[in-house]
Amino acid sequence: MVILLPALTTAQTKYKVVVLGSSTAYGMGATVPDSSWVGRTKSYYKSTHQLDTLINLAVPGSYTDSGVKLLPMALGYNPDIVLVNFPSNDLVAGLGVPLYMSNLRIMYNTVTAAGKRCFISTTQPRTDPFAGPALKAGRDSVLTEFPGNYMQFYDPLVIPHTYNPDPLYVVDGTHPNNAGHRLLFQAVVASQAIPAPLPLVFTGFSGQRTEQGVVLDWSASNTAGSLDFFIERSGDGIVYQSIYHIEGLSDGMTRQYSYTDQNAPAGSSFYRIRTVTDGNATTYSNVLTLDALAASLTIQRIYITGGRSGFTTTIGIPKDEIFRLAIFNTAGIRVKQQSYTGRAPAVTLDVSLPSLPAGIYFLQITTSDGQRATKPLSLLQ
Repeated sequence: MVILLPALTTAQTKYKVVVLGSSTAYGMGATVPDSSWVGRTKSYYKSTHQLDTLINLAVPGSYTDSGVKLLPMALGYNPDIVLVNFPSNDLVAGLGVPLYMSNLRIMYNTVTAAGKRCFISTTQPRTDPFAGPALKAGRDSVLTEFPGNYMQFYDPLVIPHTYNPDPLYVVDGTHPNNAGHRLLFQAVVASQAIPAPLPLVFTGFSGQRTEQGVVLDWSASNTAGSLDFFIERSGDGIVYQSIYHIEGLSDGMTRQYSYTDQNAPAGSSFYRIRTVTDGNATTYSNVLTLDALAASLTIQRIYITGGRSGFTTTIGIPKDEIFRLAIFNTAGIRVKQQSYTGRAPAVTLDVSLPSLPAGIYFLQITTSDGQRATKPLSLLQ
């Protein structure tokens, strides 16, 4: 039996993102919006449960000064992250790298001053023999100005050692096609503009024997991808066998899981949980050891600890229950009685005695369902 309980706590932040940019950010070149780098970014981070909302304010044909003018609107959405993608229009129009960088700097400083994260894309290559050097210089300036906050949109699209875009990735010498947009999406992920998801957080692993079997409980949160739990059991703590598999949820929430091993052996058992994320990353829980289950009610041992004033005894019980301890003399007269609550498979008790003469007595344990165990007890002079 597997039980999936409601979420208790949030383990992953969800971000609101605003995009400022021109035609590439708008999605030009992609056959459908979902194939653009913005569309792919939205879909991907929704699937990892890190994205709350993405607002795209890109305007085809616009320049960086347009991005500056849109800053009040962008910040009005109260985003956590602003992505800026003005890859070439300024420089192709001959406005120059200094003005281009000045506007990018204004956008970056304004966004970060508001306590938000801001990432700036580099330029992108275009089939324009006059703009090629300026676009490469723009790329280098962005890398230098924003060393930890850039998205590398130039290198994935350019033919190495040239200024020209690779025709495999563009449709018109300017705009990336579906494959090119995929490369730009990958550049967004690589930039860590949206922080990487938290890995598997595995907390709490416990187990106990019950009338139904061994009940194992654990909790975990995961946002790193697919998640599988494999319950493994061993009789010697060395060789383990998988006895159950369950798919976990990768929604960034802490989830509680429970599994009952209805075929648990009566002897000592060792349990662990093997977790596999994304089909290959494997981790193990701590090993949980459960003592052997007492087959029936037994008085396993008696130690005299205080002459005739007391003793210690270990009682094997098949289940958690209340039982009665009684001591009789050889005439069958009860000289002590007391009730205890014990947990399977065994309980150890320190028993005090009334003032009794030396001799032979009998310790008797009786359960609520009528099971009885008796063992002699010698009290010496």
